[in-house]
Amino acid sequence: MNKKAIVLVLIVALGGAVFAQTQVNSVSPKDASSMGMGGTFKVFSTGYDTFFGNPAGFGSKKGELTIADLNTWVYVKPTQENIKAAQKIIGGDDSGMISTIEKLVVENGFGAGASLGLGWAGKGFGLGLTMVTDEIATGSSLLGAKLVSQTQANLTVGLAVPFQLGPVAFSVGADARAFYKLNSDPASGWPFNAIVTDIFVNNKEPMEAIENLDVLGGYGFALDAGATIGLGPFMIGAMVRDLGLEMNMEQAKVKDVLNSGEIPMDGSIVYQLKPIITTGLGFKLDLGLIAPSVYVEADDPLALINEGFDSIWGNLHAGAELRLLRFLALRAGLNQGYLSLGVGLNILFLKVDAAVFTEEVGVNPGDFGRTGIALQAAIRF
Repeated sequence: MNKKAIVLVLIVALGGAVFAQTQVNSVSPKDASSMGMGGTFKVFSTGYDTFFGNPAGFGSKKGELTIADLNTWVYVKPTQENIKAAQKIIGGDDSGMISTIEKLVVENGFGAGASLGLGWAGKGFGLGLTMVTDEIATGSSLLGAKLVSQTQANLTVGLAVPFQLGPVAFSVGADARAFYKLNSDPASGWPFNAIVTDIFVNNKEPMEAIENLDVLGGYGFALDAGATIGLGPFMIGAMVRDLGLEMNMEQAKVKDVLNSGEIPMDGSIVYQLKPIITTGLGFKLDLGLIAPSVYVEADDPLALINEGFDSIWGNLHAGAELRLLRFLALRAGLNQGYLSLGVGLNILFLKVDAAVFTEEVGVNPGDFGRTGIALQAAIRF
């Protein structure tokens, strides 16, 4: 076979692979420490945060053992009216419940998520087990609203090599992840109106309301890689996450999963994780009792090059943190053009963080900002 024929075969094979694959997004937590800084501290992550950030962070001189990290978030604007509405929902007060839920869905989107994990990160090595789930209902009315559910479990093993060339510090890292995904099917989401009606009108239990709906599940493998360069207090870095191999996902009914305990594992449709590239700049000082830091990070830097400043707000994250007395952290940032605020406490081995954030979910910057509240607690040594 001559060279032209070989090239033609490769083009056809690669083209077929591209068109046969459907890309899906990985699920990441809305962790309070990052969201309080505008969604930054991914490129320059350290410790447990590195399992969702830059593997170069595994090269930190200090190792960190996380016994448990629990992070929860709720998609709701923290107004007095919405807080009362949330209390009604939690308390089981059904009066005007459907109209209350519709208001929350239409004005902001309504949902919640959580993540749980443990692991070791630092001194050139990382090993962690994490799980993230995220559920959000959106729509211009309750009648057409959709509920999208995503859950992902990860087992991550990572390595990093830090080295020094004169005054410049480098760290290069990579990790491999085995993961399992379970998503609502279709990708557009479940009919939220039918679920709400079954629960609040037909008096069904929540599990009964979704038992005949479909889920899509499957396992796969992915790679992450990144590097950071530091000169004094200045830092620059880049990372690419979710370089995944092909994975097959299988469809199943919710009731079949609940009744049998067997999760869908291997289907006929080929999927692949959507890679994410992030670059960043940082500045950090440690003055003892006071430690200020500033970060600017951009997702999809190629879009900035191709589209110019038209796409900058949809991809830009900027944040600052001021650590006081080594136990209090004050945070603020801009997440895709929206303000975020956060606070953190470190007391011995207990770490607690909280944040209020807004993220862009519209097609263009400024179209539709979704607000949420995040709370995180961890036991770390």
